[in-house]
Amino acid sequence: MTADTPGPPPRQRRVPAARALLRSLLRPSRFAIVGVIGIAVNAAALVVFTEWLGIHYAVSAILASQVSTLHNFILTEVWVFRSRTAHRHLLIRYLAFNALNVATLVIRVPVIIGLTEGAGVHYLVSNLAAIGLTFGVRYFIADNWIWAGRDDRDQTAVRHWYHYDIHGLVRVRSRFALPELAAFNVAEPVRADIVIHRRFALGGWPRLRIGVRSEGDVIRYREQLGAMGVAFDVALGEQVVIHANWLLAWSHHVLYTNLVEPILRFLLVSKDSVLLHAASVETERGAVLMSAQTDTGKTSTLLRLLMRHPWGFIGDDMAIIRPDGRVLSFPKPMTLSSHTMGAVSDAALPFADRFMLAIRSRVHSKEGRSIGHALGRLPVPIVTINAIVQLLVPPPKYHVSSLVECEMSDEAPLHAAFLMSRGPELREEVGLEPALDVLLANTEDAYTFPPFGGFSPFLRFGGMDLAALRARERELLRSAVANARRVCLQVPGHSWSEVIPTLLDGPEAGPGSPPLEPRPVVESAAG
Repeated sequence: MTADTPGPPPRQRRVPAARALLRSLLRPSRFAIVGVIGIAVNAAALVVFTEWLGIHYAVSAILASQVSTLHNFILTEVWVFRSRTAHRHLLIRYLAFNALNVATLVIRVPVIIGLTEGAGVHYLVSNLAAIGLTFGVRYFIADNWIWAGRDDRDQTAVRHWYHYDIHGLVRVRSRFALPELAAFNVAEPVRADIVIHRRFALGGWPRLRIGVRSEGDVIRYREQLGAMGVAFDVALGEQVVIHANWLLAWSHHVLYTNLVEPILRFLLVSKDSVLLHAASVETERGAVLMSAQTDTGKTSTLLRLLMRHPWGFIGDDMAIIRPDGRVLSFPKPMTLSSHTMGAVSDAALPFADRFMLAIRSRVHSKEGRSIGHALGRLPVPIVTINAIVQLLVPPPKYHVSSLVECEMSDEAPLHAAFLMSRGPELREEVGLEPALDVLLANTEDAYTFPPFGGFSPFLRFGGMDLAALRARERELLRSAVANARRVCLQVPGHSWSEVIPTLLDGPEAGPGSPPLEPRPVVESAAG
C-alpha cells in the first residue's frame, strides 16, 4: 500500500454499523412474525363473522381486518419499532396504520373474491394469500413513514445523512439508508466521492419513450411516466452527485443495485480497484473467489462451505480486488432464493421468514428476473415497474451471520479463482486471458438490467471514458489474478461445495479426483 493510498477503515468503526444492519434485517422478520400472528387473529375473526354471525365472507374480511389491525398495531408499536423515537402521536400512528390496511383492501378483497369464486379456493386460504401479497408495501410504509424517526440505538445517521466508507477507497454520503452498504456505515461525516440527494418532483411530463441524454457532465434519465415514474440525474466530476426522484428514493434496493453500484464499479476502477461479481471466502491458504453467472448457485455454495469449514466470509455477491492480489470484503446482505434455502438449516430462519420467503423468493427467482429482462426489451417503463415490484415484494435479504456461524474477513491475499458452471464434469487449469474473459463476463452479467445500458456510455472517471475504464479494469484484474490458481470447475448439479475443498491444495489433494490439466482456452466456463 502506497503512502497516498487510504487504508481500510478500522474494523471497530464498522462494528456498530454491523449491529445496525442486523437490527434493520431483523425488523422485517419481526414484522413478518406479527403478520403471521395477525393472520391467525384475522382468520379467527373471519370465522366468527362468517360462520357464527352469518356475514358474507367479503364483508367479514373487512371487519376481521379491523380486529387484526388493532392487534398488529399494538405488537408493532411495542416490539417491532420499540426503539424508534417516532415523530408522530400514538393516535396518528394508529390511524395511519389503520388507513394503510384499509387501503390494501383494494388489493386484498378482489384477490379473495377471485381465488374463492374463480378458482374454488377456500376463503381462508384466499385471505392468507391476499395478506401475503401486500406484506412488502405494508412494511415499507410502516418503516419509512408511520414509524419514521431516529433509532435511539443507531448513531450511524449524522444530521439526517448516512455515511459509508468503503475501505478508504470510495466514500458515500446519502440522504437515505443504503442497506447494501450498511457494513461500511461510519458514525462521523465523510468527505464523499458520491453524494445522493432526493428530488421529489424530478421527471417532468410523460413522454412516449425512455429518454437518456448527457448535458455536459450531467446524465439525465427519464421514463415514460415522467415525474410519476423513475427519473434521476447524475452529475460527474470530482464528486459524483446523484439526484433521485421520489420513486427511486423509496425503492432503495433498485436505487443501489441498478444505479449506485454500477457507478461505484467504474469509480473504483479509477481508484485502481475492481468490483468483481463473485462470492469469496478466506481459507487457510488465502482468499478463494467463486465466479459464475447470476443465479448459478454461488450463494448456496458459499453457505455450505461456511457451514462445513472454519473459513472467513468476504462476500457472497461482490468483492473488491486490488492489483497486488488483495481481496477486500464487500459484505452485502444475501438475497435468498428458493433453491438457496436448501443450504440453510431450518433453525437459522424463523417460521415467519420461511413463510414469507415462499412468496418473495418466487418473485425474485431466476424466472422472475427473466420476465423482467424480457420486459426490459420492450418500450415500457421497466425501471419504474421494477421499483414498484421491489416495493410491493421486497427481496428477502439476510446478513450471513444470521444464517451461519462464521468469522468476518476484511481482506485476504488471493489464492484461487474458481470459474463455476453447470455441465459435464470438468476440472482444469485455465490460462490467464481466458480466465479474465470469464471473470469479466460474469461481472458484466450482473449489470444487464436497465438502466445500466442506457446511462453507462456517458460515464467518465479519472479522465477515462467507458471503453478506457473497461480496459483499465481488465489490466487491474490481470495483475491481481496473474499469480493465483485459476480453475474451471463444471459440475452436473450443484456440488461445487464438495469439490472446491479437494482442489485447494492442488490436484493431489483430493483422492480419486480427476487431475487438473492446463488448456489454453476454456469456452464452457462462461456458460
